[in-house]
Amino acid sequence: WIRFSLCVSFIPPPPCFTLLYCRVGIGYHLQILPNGSVGGVHKPTEYSWLKMFAMKHGVVGIKGVKSGLYLSMSGQGLLYLSLNLISEQHSENLEENHYTTYSSLSHPGIYLALSHKGDLRKGSSVGRHQSCTHFLPRRTP
Repeated sequence: WIRFSLCVSFIPPPPCFTLLYCRVGIGYHLQILPNGSVGGVHKPTEYSWLKMFAMKHGVVGIKGVKSGLYLSMSGQGLLYLSLNLISEQHSENLEENHYTTYSSLSHPGIYLALSHKGDLRKGSSVGRHQSCTHFLPRRTP
């Protein structure tokens, strides 16, 4: 018997980037700017593209593709950005209305939220049932 080996080269899939759309106000896409600010814009920009990666089941990390900064939350409910992925992870929860909420894993009860003007809201002053915490991940094909 002659054995034939099938040599298949592995082609990695293209990177999957995400837009996080928040339905509050007129609707905003989360963006991470290189100067360290975070906010929402109605029409997505190059800074709105995010790389979301699974750390474990239901836990994700969020990084701005263009800015290269990681999104983190403090114990006081404030968002900040970091150049390095530190221990901050986000719990990703699918709600009953099919929107997704992102909360701090190390500080339970602190949520990622945008105001009706597209500004950040303090994560400790909002709850998971408020529309300002509801995001719709829009992935690239």
